Amino acid sequence: MSDRSAIEWTEATWNPTTGCDRISAGCDHCYALTLAKRLKAMGSPKYQADGDPRTSGPGFALTLHPDTLRVPYGWKSPRTVFVNSMSDLFHAGCHSTTSSRSSR
Repeated sequence: MSDRSAIEWTEATWNPTTGCDRISAGCDHCYALTLAKRLKAMGSPKYQADGDPRTSGPGFALTLHPDTLRVPYGWKSPRTVFVNSMSDLFHAGCHSTTSSRSSR
């Protein structure tokens, strides 16, 4: 998560979950899967859980980070936020309560 982002169309990123599973051909060129492998190698705490090698990869197991759910409440001014740049908030493994709590 970053309060600032180099992504031109957003001002911040927020990842209450990380990781995912490849479910279609559209996932073949997933930047997040490649980046998670690098972040795992760098020791980033959010990317240490390995996913199933058939559908995911190193550092890319679907993981909820409950400590990050309230982070946006601390932001003092409005901003454009890229939510879950490193996951799929609507992944089948995410509970509906997680999705609704992160969209409030």
